[in-house]
Amino acid sequence: MQNKIITLIIAILFAQLALSQNNSPYTRYGLGSLNSTHYGPSRAMGGVSLAYSSGRNLNYSNPASLSCIDSLSFIFEFEVESGFRQLAMLNPNLKSTYTDTKLSYLAFGFPITKWWGSSLGIMPFSTVGYNIKAEDDLFDVSKTYFYEGSGGINQVYWNNGFELFSNFRLGLSFSYLFGMQNRSNSVKFNDDSGAYVNVLEENIIYINDFNISAGAQYDIRLNDKSNLSLAAKFVYPKKINSSRNILVTNSLSLGGSAVIDTIFYADSEKGKISMPYGIGGGFLYAINEKFRFGADYMTQDWSKALFFEQSDSLGNSNSVNLGFEYTPVGIDGLTTNYVSKISYRFGMYFDQTYINFATIGEQINDFGISFGLGLPMKRSKTSFNVWIELGQKGTTKSNLVRERYLNLGLNFSLSDIWFVKRKFD
Repeated sequence: MQNKIITLIIAILFAQLALSQNNSPYTRYGLGSLNSTHYGPSRAMGGVSLAYSSGRNLNYSNPASLSCIDSLSFIFEFEVESGFRQLAMLNPNLKSTYTDTKLSYLAFGFPITKWWGSSLGIMPFSTVGYNIKAEDDLFDVSKTYFYEGSGGINQVYWNNGFELFSNFRLGLSFSYLFGMQNRSNSVKFNDDSGAYVNVLEENIIYINDFNISAGAQYDIRLNDKSNLSLAAKFVYPKKINSSRNILVTNSLSLGGSAVIDTIFYADSEKGKISMPYGIGGGFLYAINEKFRFGADYMTQDWSKALFFEQSDSLGNSNSVNLGFEYTPVGIDGLTTNYVSKISYRFGMYFDQTYINFATIGEQINDFGISFGLGLPMKRSKTSFNVWIELGQKGTTKSNLVRERYLNLGLNFSLSDIWFVKRKFD
């Protein structure tokens, strides 16, 4: 029965993954909006995850943590999130509101040996979703510009964590990136005389390639009550194999009927997309397994990234995450008071994204706070994790767009004993 329930959940969530979308003008740049790699508990802690390890939850951010999975356990996790986003700009004075719901990830975790834990999963890597319309009448010629984009990149991954010796863990993450992004730019003249030529450019990019990253964790026992975990992560640079179809057409509006002419067409043009190296580090300080406080820092050099040998409005990305967790009776504490078993989490984050408009001196920042609860089920290691993010991305300066958002997530982690032979009398 349990296997049938899991199968049904997987089918529903894969359908949800196909429907996930984003509505943000900033997804026009680079690979779009890069997906968060933070899972349930860490999402409520402001994204603190590099030094986080648990026998009950999976941690994609640092595969080294997987060696902490209980040697008899099988873990199944998924997370669904909904977002409410308000976009605003000053010139012209406009506001609009969007909502979306998506699958954050779906994953399985299991031990291979006492010192080797593994996880398989699927999650979005990036999302593109924008529809921009701009009008001008320069030189007394009325025209409208349209910019549209949709699609995204998903990744299937296989993460492995190894406890090489006491208190030291090393992890490797292998992922396969696949997906399609559709972008179009056009200019249409508001004139039916045929004196002006309308232009449409459509660009469809296909991505299929592998990627790899590595992580490490080291635990230091400070005294009988406290422990300090240190962590590091490295994302290997890679030029991702890609292909694209390009179609450029001209059209004339003559008395309401358009005359179309194909100017350029390229089918399955091969190319590369740069994935830069990234490095990061973090710590997590724990007292009696009741209180945890941690911080992460991560940076990636996108300033030299090329997309089919062309640069984009990108710069170095830098992120800082701070957060804490408090469980009154401790993670494995015994009590009949359910409220004391709940984990209370809070955090904050600042992300200098990879979108950089160097010509106007503006790099897009994303910052906010998060909080949530870890709700354990009685007599099992299964838990529900709920979290809320409140934040802002972008600015109204320099005629840019400010996004204010509220994200709500539900994380489900099913942990069960699968590797013990049943005995019957």
